[in-house]
Amino acid sequence: MEIRSARMSDAPAITNLVGQLGYPAELATIKKRLSILLENQDIIVLVVIVDGGVVGWMQANYSISLEIDYGVEIIGLVVDDQWRGQGVGAALIREAVIWARQRDVGFLRVRCNVIRTESHLFYEKKGFTLCKEQKVFDMRL
Repeated sequence: MEIRSARMSDAPAITNLVGQLGYPAELATIKKRLSILLENQDIIVLVVIVDGGVVGWMQANYSISLEIDYGVEIIGLVVDDQWRGQGVGAALIREAVIWARQRDVGFLRVRCNVIRTESHLFYEKKGFTLCKEQKVFDMRL
């Protein structure tokens, strides 16, 4: 298993995994998003490679706001259905911890949909604690 920074050539595999996460998108859309993310020094996008193919990815963002300490938030993490339970997600979490510690932040955070109960257990086993539940409101523009 190899973990490295995402590349534009990973976009097709990332597109597939985004779909597995429940957010289907066109390849062109993922390429556009990925190109923007890869330019930002306050964001990491990592992929896990096994046997030459991408089997997981994670995006983490450095975060600062007025009301809470500096932190890093895992924005997305997905492992291919066939590779879950084999240490891929845990390896990505370890990389997020390393990146967060290098930035000397106060916390590492992940938000998880209430319906993803298996993910809740995964994050708790990795040392995360539930600190609040919330509702998310969008305004379409």
